Parts: sequence; structure tokens; C-alpha cells
Amino acid sequence: MSQEVTEDKLVEYTDAMLQVFDANKDGKLQLSEMAKLLPVKENFLTRQVFKGTKNLTKDDIGGVFALYDRDNSGVIENEELSGFLKDLLELVKKDYDTTDLADFARTIMKGCDINRDGNISKKELTMILMALAE
Repeated sequence: MSQEVTEDKLVEYTDAMLQVFDANKDGKLQLSEMAKLLPVKENFLTRQVFKGTKNLTKDDIGGVFALYDRDNSGVIENEELSGFLKDLLELVKKDYDTTDLADFARTIMKGCDINRDGNISKKELTMILMALAE
């Protein structure tokens, strides 16, 4: 039995994956559709603690901060920031593409990056989560 995949089989597999994951049937995979292909951890921000409550504790905020600040640098930056913004966007928009994500990131950073360092500090994260909980 040959382990090599023929060009025709590859096209067949690609078409099958596209049919399964192309939710809006535009013949392309949007970022949100592609995300469904990956074994991703639960979006922490969708948990009930962040919905309709004004009782966020320092522990809740600290937990979110620790989740995204993976290198313990004291700020959410680079890939950490990209992951956080993607998770945040998924809360407000089901179907999005890279342009939507870039626009959303600019808007969030403009409104919440108080010191304009391009990162999210714990204080800045607190503002975002408090706005989210309202």
C-alpha cells in the first residue's frame, strides 16, 4: 500500500474539508472558520463569570491575566496579545476575517492601551474585562 497521496486525492480531501468548515459557503476559509480546524482550548472569556456580572474579583482578573501572560513578563504582548484579541473578538462577532481582527485590535488598543506601549497591562486588562461584564 502506497503512503503517497496523489494530486487528485489531495484536491478531494481539500474540497471535503472546505465543505465541512466553510460555514458561509464562499469557497474560502475565514479566520473564524479555520480556527475550528485547530484543537484550541476553550475561550476563557466566554465563561459565565464574564457575562452580566459586575462582581469580577481580583482573582478573576488575575486568572485571565495569568492565562494570557504566558511568559510572566507582566504584560500581554506579541502572540499573547494576538490570542487575547482573537478570543475577545469571538465574543462579539461570530464570523470574522483577518481584516476584522486587525480593525478590532486597533480599536481595542486605541481605547485601552493607556500608556501606548502596544501591550496590555493588568490595569488595562481590568478596564477591558469590566466593560465586557456590563
